[in-house]
Amino acid sequence: MLASAPVRTAAERAGGAGLASCAAAFCALFFANGSDVSRLVWIGAIALVLAAALAGRRGVATGGAGAAFLGCLLGLAVWTGASTVWSLSPDRSWQATNRVLVYAAFAVAGMALAARPSTAVRVAAVLLAALYGWALLAKCVPNLYPDYERVARLRAPLGYWNELGLLGAVGVPVALWVRGRVGAVLLFAATLVTCLTYSRFGIALALLAAVAWTFLGDDRVRSLADLVVGGGAGLALFGVALALPGITADGEPDHVRWRDGLIFAALVLVAACAVAAASSWLERREVAEHGRRAIERWAARAGVAAAVVVVVLAGVFAQRLWHGFANPVTSQIGGGSVNVASLNSGNRWRWWQEEWQAFTDHPALGTGAGTFHLTDLRLRESSLVTTDEPHNTPLQMLGELGVPGFLLFLGAIAAAAAAIVRARRAAEPRERAAVTALGLALAVFAVHTVADMDWSFLASCGPACLVAGILLGCPRAAAPARATRRLLAAGAILVALGGIYSLSAPWLAQRALASAATISEVKTAHAYDPLSTAALLEWATLEDVNGDTLQAAQHFRDATALEPESSEAWFALGGFYYEHKDFARAYDALDKAWHFDRFGPAGIACGLLDQARHKVLGVWPPSCPRGSRPAGSP
Repeated sequence: MLASAPVRTAAERAGGAGLASCAAAFCALFFANGSDVSRLVWIGAIALVLAAALAGRRGVATGGAGAAFLGCLLGLAVWTGASTVWSLSPDRSWQATNRVLVYAAFAVAGMALAARPSTAVRVAAVLLAALYGWALLAKCVPNLYPDYERVARLRAPLGYWNELGLLGAVGVPVALWVRGRVGAVLLFAATLVTCLTYSRFGIALALLAAVAWTFLGDDRVRSLADLVVGGGAGLALFGVALALPGITADGEPDHVRWRDGLIFAALVLVAACAVAAASSWLERREVAEHGRRAIERWAARAGVAAAVVVVVLAGVFAQRLWHGFANPVTSQIGGGSVNVASLNSGNRWRWWQEEWQAFTDHPALGTGAGTFHLTDLRLRESSLVTTDEPHNTPLQMLGELGVPGFLLFLGAIAAAAAAIVRARRAAEPRERAAVTALGLALAVFAVHTVADMDWSFLASCGPACLVAGILLGCPRAAAPARATRRLLAAGAILVALGGIYSLSAPWLAQRALASAATISEVKTAHAYDPLSTAALLEWATLEDVNGDTLQAAQHFRDATALEPESSEAWFALGGFYYEHKDFARAYDALDKAWHFDRFGPAGIACGLLDQARHKVLGVWPPSCPRGSRPAGSP
């Protein structure tokens, strides 16, 4: 999609370290596979090694705001790791720590690289163009991503539509910086990809990013032209795609997706060529100064009028809008225009309330990083929808890491924002525009975290931290002395080795546990990850089968002690006691399992909890009809 000249220019300026950084960002974008732990291991290892190599060779020299950003990010990693001590799920907190550690490694690599902003934005344009191209190709060729038969929302290769919508919105200021036919085509692809994800917040942020760039840019007329040509073509083709069920409808058979995919591919190529031709024609047109001022005035009036209309409509329909947003749904919102037009928050409001309650219960320290899943199971009001994330990263920091974690997260964002504003003021004109483009891209990312679970996605957080590090680094800083470099290299290597072990241990435990058939194999998994309740429960189950009931009981209790609000662990303990006729303890454990998840196995009518209650108290609950009670029961 992009000419080779920008790629060559970026490579020449960045050098070997720049190419390595590009490779790390490429791996994060294309191979992270959502929140897959196994992908985090090897991509995170690449980031840690890269950060160690660059920091040891060049050092990390920053200004005050850059130092504050890095300090807050590293402090957040340390605080996240410390939360395993009081966490409701230490194993989940360990995994969350690994993610923050990898994000910090990307930031350190960016700071040590200290590339020019114009080089960084060129590389970002290339990577985003490749991402959009692959996303659209996977939609056109069903074999590349078969899961589109189930749900049509565009999401390959990230695995999550809203995250791909975020990266589509991020591409808007980048494309407007590139300009010309290349920028117009990139803007066309970004618009089309964002719309095909049906991400309402992504579409809104793309629009806001376009408005912000037009306001801050130095050539508003050129930006407006690119928006009309590239953005307009993307919206038009999205409208056409809505008429192709193989592209935008769920549950379509393979032959329909192949037919419509080929049609759509042809339309994308024709539209891209038309956008390039139209942009080239407009680029050759000269607009007089008075004409430019007239265009800017009319565009400003149109923007103000649109804003007024939006504000008035929001005021008139405020009650209806709020009801639509706060009203929970019992399943995933549908795709297509139905989702784009919906005002429902997709259960976010309920999840936000649950996380806020978790914060009010544990304001100082939080429940531990990565533990919202347990909070949701305890507080949910339906068995149909559950999640691992509250879809609001700042609120998640508040609920899981308490006030200190929340302040560290906000401090990193505030320090980055302050440094970017300063860098924009001090940069030369061409570099100032590049800083603006990357700054807006990071702003889009930061705002998006308020409504989604971006913090769990390496594909967006890793490159974002890399870009933030580049903008906050000091390109002209002198290289450290040889002795200092040796100390930095030694320290960086130790940190990288420790980080790689931390990444690998839980993953090795999962692999060992997945194939474990004997107690010794389970012990191996537990040795890799002593915080894993899954390993303890499997260990206890095998000991019970082998007749060692005392050790089995101890390991079941160890699991509940490790995760005191795990319904799964309490249910397993209760089942063990029930099987061995210790009905009083079984009833107590199963009652705790029900308390921490009313819609789990312990909540099944006439299930194990009701049977244990009957054994102890001699009564059946009203929810258990007489005809469904176990045979022989009164």
